[in-house]
Amino acid sequence: MMAGAPRSILALGALLAGPGPAAVAQAAPEYQAKIALMDKLTRFVDWPQGAIQGRAFVLGVLGRTPFGDELDAYFTARTLKDHPVQVRTLRQASDLAECDLLFICASERPRLAAILAQVKGRPVLTVADCDGFVRAGVMVAMVRSGDRVGFEVNLAPVRDAGLRMAPGFLQLARLVP
Repeated sequence: MMAGAPRSILALGALLAGPGPAAVAQAAPEYQAKIALMDKLTRFVDWPQGAIQGRAFVLGVLGRTPFGDELDAYFTARTLKDHPVQVRTLRQASDLAECDLLFICASERPRLAAILAQVKGRPVLTVADCDGFVRAGVMVAMVRSGDRVGFEVNLAPVRDAGLRMAPGFLQLARLVP
């Protein structure tokens, strides 16, 4: 269940405060922030009951990753939604359905429609950092605005997947139809 608005707003301050632990110190500063934001983003999303039950939280990366080894390093010994985290570099479409959070890299632009069709209606939070991906159906895009990283959100695929986002988070995001 979602936390109350005051708690969400306090947590949002922590979300946007900075990149977090030094585990991402070797990545470019923009990607340091994006790794930490993916971690913190999960605190504002609820998956359907039982969707992650009895297993690790799977964070999949599809395409040529901008994160290098930093994503694995950051999530080692961490939990998401009270589950240990498995970071997987994905190679084929059949692996997509196993993800709880799917980061779609810019290299996948030509296959984006097919990728989104594979996860449509499944409880998979799709995240990217590319212009136009949210309008195409990705749920959350981390976008750069000056020296800050913000969010664009497309609520239609979020609802279709049975996911819920905290209202406080949505107030800080730019909603894209």
